[in-house]
Amino acid sequence: MKGKYIASVFAMILLCSFVSAGFFDFIDGITGRASSQPTNVSVSVAGTTKAQITFVSSIPNIDANESSYRVVEFNVHMYDADGVNDLNDTSVFANFTREGEAVRETNSYCSLENDVDANTANYSCSINMWYWDENGDWNVSIRGKDLGNGSEVYNTSTTFQYNLLSAMVISPFALTWPTVSSGALNQTSDNDPTLINNTGNYNSTIDITATNLHGESVSSQAIYAENFTADVNTGSSIECLGTALANSSAQTITGSVANRGNLSAGSGAGQEQFYYCIPEVPLVSSQTYSTSAEGSWIISY
Repeated sequence: MKGKYIASVFAMILLCSFVSAGFFDFIDGITGRASSQPTNVSVSVAGTTKAQITFVSSIPNIDANESSYRVVEFNVHMYDADGVNDLNDTSVFANFTREGEAVRETNSYCSLENDVDANTANYSCSINMWYWDENGDWNVSIRGKDLGNGSEVYNTSTTFQYNLLSAMVISPFALTWPTVSSGALNQTSDNDPTLINNTGNYNSTIDITATNLHGESVSSQAIYAENFTADVNTGSSIECLGTALANSSAQTITGSVANRGNLSAGSGAGQEQFYYCIPEVPLVSSQTYSTSAEGSWIISY
């Protein structure tokens, strides 16, 4: 009996040991409890040296684009002794200035193109110049900064020349009078003014080169160019006292100006207008008189 008792106790001990070990292992599997956990650590160190804008590519003389804009593209280098990683790549900004003119600037910041070396980055910039922008020298100004020092730095060492563009569009293309009588005074055109739209950046006076009007039936008769006047204002008492025209000779119309500007703005920007008069109709026969024999009148800068 004693031997059997010992065997039974031993079996119970083994069973308890097996159940106890399996239970706690099961509990540990549910909780996911671990004795250690990794933690990633990083530290960014910014430099303290101020950045420099060391290079602005030269800009050749720029021609205005009639009735539109010209995209001016150039490159900029920014340097930092603390390395290119310390450069603020979204801080490079450029503009063009000229005294008395609207500032032309990048629509957004200049874009990073590539790293020139370990300390220098290359940025691409583009600015639109409009057809009415004044011709002459324009200044190029660049600004940028780094991440560590944070101070804005500038480069204003570059200029470029914006060229003169003399261009216009006029309407209407034909100039007419109602039927007039010989000897009649102050006979004004019935389809003026001539609208002169300045599609360039010229900004001075305007000329008319007139020609004689010959009879279409009897060509030996003519209403000579000297019988016409032109003025920038209307009203027969005004325009009929305007600038007298001359055959095949450019006459500057008093008070005229090309008036460069943004035609889309309206209110006369970028426009001039001419009104015409025959102060006294000459004694000629009844017929139609036109410029078909000697050529059209020319409006010019």
